[in-house]
Amino acid sequence: MSGPFRQVGGGIELTIAPGESAALRTVPRLLDSVGESGEDPAADRLDQDPYPDDPVAAEEFRRFMAEEMTQSRAADRSAFAVTVEQAPQGVILSEGEAEAWLRVLGEARLVLAARLGIVEEGWEDDVPEDAPPVVLLHYLGWLQQALAETLEESI
Repeated sequence: MSGPFRQVGGGIELTIAPGESAALRTVPRLLDSVGESGEDPAADRLDQDPYPDDPVAAEEFRRFMAEEMTQSRAADRSAFAVTVEQAPQGVILSEGEAEAWLRVLGEARLVLAARLGIVEEGWEDDVPEDAPPVVLLHYLGWLQQALAETLEESI
């Protein structure tokens, strides 16, 4: 078993304590709080330019993919929110739900890191380890790794 995740016949079983569930219920609100690019470092981190050296290709990518990416993120966040509510009683995540969890956890970590000003390794020296956003950042990273390892077991 990797953390709160365990491979079962129908998917990945997730069981977390109520306190962990409460912390994870803050993730959708955190992601919903992301502002506009140029005003919120989290927005800039989430929507990095896919072609920084080619503005024409970057604009073309945004034109064709922006709506799909918005819809995909909304679907992932919805799956996460629904299953995190069920997690204290135990829930079986489908492969698609588990992959949505990985993406949402990754997005949340990017938002937290951007707002903390983390841009490179060694950041731990500059940020108080017990600050709530840092604790959440570490917890989300641990969960993401545990889930990735559990998914890898099925390959």
